[in-house]
Amino acid sequence: MSYLRHPRPIMAILWLTLLAGQALAGPVTLEVTPSGDIAEIGKNLVLEITVTPASGQSVVADRVTAEVTTPGSEVFFGTPYPLRRLDPSGPNDPVRFEWAAPVGEDQLPGQAVVEVRVAVPLTDGSTESASWRQDMTIDFGEEWSADKIANYLDSRGLPLFMLVVFGFGLLMSLSPCIYPMIPITLAVIGAQSQDKGAIHGLIMSITYVIGMAFVYAILGALSATVFSGITAFMQSPAILVPIALLLFGLSFSMFGAFELQAPAFLRDRLQGPGGSSRGGLFGVFAMGLVAGLVASPCVGPFLAALLVWVATTGNWVLGFFTLFTFGMGMGVLLIGVGTFPALVGTMPQSGGWMDTVKRGMGLLLVAMAFYFVRPGSVLPANVFYPLVGVTTILVAVFMGAFDKLAADSGWYPRASKGLGLAVFAAGMYLLFGSFLLYGFLLPSPIAGLGEHAAQTVMEPVARSGAVVVATAQPAAQPVPPAKVQWTKIHTGENVQAFLDEQRAQAKLAGKPIMIDFWASWCVYCKKLDKLVWKNPAVAAESLRFVTIKIDATVADDAEMEKIKEDFEVPGLPRVIFIDSRGEVLLGQSVGFLKADQMLAAMKSIR
Repeated sequence: MSYLRHPRPIMAILWLTLLAGQALAGPVTLEVTPSGDIAEIGKNLVLEITVTPASGQSVVADRVTAEVTTPGSEVFFGTPYPLRRLDPSGPNDPVRFEWAAPVGEDQLPGQAVVEVRVAVPLTDGSTESASWRQDMTIDFGEEWSADKIANYLDSRGLPLFMLVVFGFGLLMSLSPCIYPMIPITLAVIGAQSQDKGAIHGLIMSITYVIGMAFVYAILGALSATVFSGITAFMQSPAILVPIALLLFGLSFSMFGAFELQAPAFLRDRLQGPGGSSRGGLFGVFAMGLVAGLVASPCVGPFLAALLVWVATTGNWVLGFFTLFTFGMGMGVLLIGVGTFPALVGTMPQSGGWMDTVKRGMGLLLVAMAFYFVRPGSVLPANVFYPLVGVTTILVAVFMGAFDKLAADSGWYPRASKGLGLAVFAAGMYLLFGSFLLYGFLLPSPIAGLGEHAAQTVMEPVARSGAVVVATAQPAAQPVPPAKVQWTKIHTGENVQAFLDEQRAQAKLAGKPIMIDFWASWCVYCKKLDKLVWKNPAVAAESLRFVTIKIDATVADDAEMEKIKEDFEVPGLPRVIFIDSRGEVLLGQSVGFLKADQMLAAMKSIR
């Protein structure tokens, strides 16, 4: 009741709430909007400043100055870039500016008060000032990076960090990357565990996953020592093609073409004298190594960040056990799958449903095999799609598409045959459709058909003799390029000198630089070329950059290795940004990003 009798405090609170985010000072109003909820370490702190003159006043926009400070704490950002005006408006309209400054990579997370003071000259000769302040959080962004991992390790300790690494591996075990391992695990462990109990199955499956995790541990140790580009190497055709062939071959065991097991002489050696389990464990461990290699190219952002961070530590022991922990988390699902066959012996005999499950797993193996050699990674489209069509037809045959049915066949055989025929139809569509679109060994029969039709439509106009009246047209605007235009640097002499010259000229012109480190064996480098650098918005934004593409295919070139070391390139692809003042922005360097993400990264460079 007392608040109702004295409404002035309530009105004051409401008024202050409405003014949150802006400050009033004389005849101008100042409003400041940060670009994000936090000041992200390694990126730019960007503030949008809006100055609104009072009625009848006009701002001299060219002479507005802004000073940003952090009262009571150390400044957490570097030297600001020049104040940039946004979308010019009328004389009495609000005037918008963008203030930006880099937040250093070595900055620690914390809190700070950010204060903005602006001096606003008016057209009547006077100068007004206004200020704004707000608490701001300084922290890493959502994406994991080498610096974020290092900070997490320093602040939380190694045991908790290992637990987090294990958790991310566990999340990866639920991703499609691990699904092709399920039928392999069943084939390797199931036959040995079905009649020996759940404990035996658990021991065998743990051994299998240890072998798988050992592969990741070796990758971690190599990344910390002699081979910092291990992530990109695992995406090269030299690794992807054998893995695709292995998955393709294993898929036909799921369709009943053969039984997946080691040769008799090898099984005898692996099982040891008298069929002991010691040799069996060794064999399962070896198959786990193969499984780890199969799953290794399908890595998530966290694993890539781990390898980058491990490469910066130079500690191979830490790299080994960090990646081993990740691999064990990633294999949790396989431990469950490997233990399950031990319980199958207590269940009724499997029937047609189990054959259907096996065929479904076979289709999954085929899909993953083609995923690894998809267009843009290894195979061109005019080879990839016909191969997919032929393979789909073969799969349909093994699924029983052309098997004869008895007159009294039930619903299941008929449904299975119908599904096989549907797969066969899809294979024929892929085979002949891809030939029409891309051609195969021969040119596409419909290539250029659209151009011919266009010419046919234009011919009657040319022959009619019609008079074409020229009308005044606005001046033609420059057409954005269809893709990013690069200055390409290849391995050879004087590469460093040429690069230094390009940097000097860009700094003199006040232009930022974008450098794309590329290699012919790098799958994601080619994906950047196909999906990102040809994006119209990305190509248009690249016009304000000096764009350089460095071919780092040759691994033993000393000068190129020195350049990669100077730019701290742990693996490919790597896109390095240098701002208009000539400062290398290592914290804003990126690997493969989608087109919209790359566009946002480019727009953040000043």
